[in-house]
Amino acid sequence: GLVDDNAIASLGQAPKISPLAEAEVTDAVLLRTAASLEYNAIQTYMTALDLGILTGDLARVAEMAKRFTDDHQQHADAVNALAVKLGAKEYTCSNTRINDLYIAPALKIITEDGNPNPAMDIVALAHAVENLAAETYQSVVGLLTDPMLRADAIRIGQQEARHAALLAQILNPGLQGVGPTPNEKTGKPNIAAVPSPFGSLANIQLAIGKPKPDGSRITLLLETPSLNSLIYESVVCQA
Repeated sequence: GLVDDNAIASLGQAPKISPLAEAEVTDAVLLRTAASLEYNAIQTYMTALDLGILTGDLARVAEMAKRFTDDHQQHADAVNALAVKLGAKEYTCSNTRINDLYIAPALKIITEDGNPNPAMDIVALAHAVENLAAETYQSVVGLLTDPMLRADAIRIGQQEARHAALLAQILNPGLQGVGPTPNEKTGKPNIAAVPSPFGSLANIQLAIGKPKPDGSRITLLLETPSLNSLIYESVVCQA
């Protein structure tokens, strides 16, 4: 009779599997990854302008978007030039994984019917992307092996932080969010201190979309690129 030996039957020949290229995190990889985020920022601003919703009181944000787009292109060119000096190829595309995880879902939520203020949500998205870029540059400073590259990275990173600070003023105007608050009883400023000489590398919370019945909104958590979203030297730009 038949004997069941728990073996799995197979027919034909198994296809050959090409091994993945060795993925080493080098200075060039970190720079190419930073360049990819510059293009994520450029695409975010271009989408914001194409939607045509930055009007009225937010018309000035449209002008900011144009200026920041130029800044990010200059940053991308500068970072790519550094990567080329290291023998790598420039990367002139946005980071696909960052786009698929954060930016594309955010834009889908923002542009859905019923969102009472998509324009302000676009500003919030741009603010989150700028913070993401700033955090990325800050995070790679400790990973780059060349001290000169660290200086170049943080110089660009501080410009991204300045972009974020300006957009924060659109979202929450005034000095209340950036300066000491007064004590209501004494009228004197409350004691305040800068918690750290460096910016936070924690995830970035982005609340957008149509409010739920309880008043809350969808919150996305943006994080700096990890090992599976770095632009390794084997990754080719699909422009």
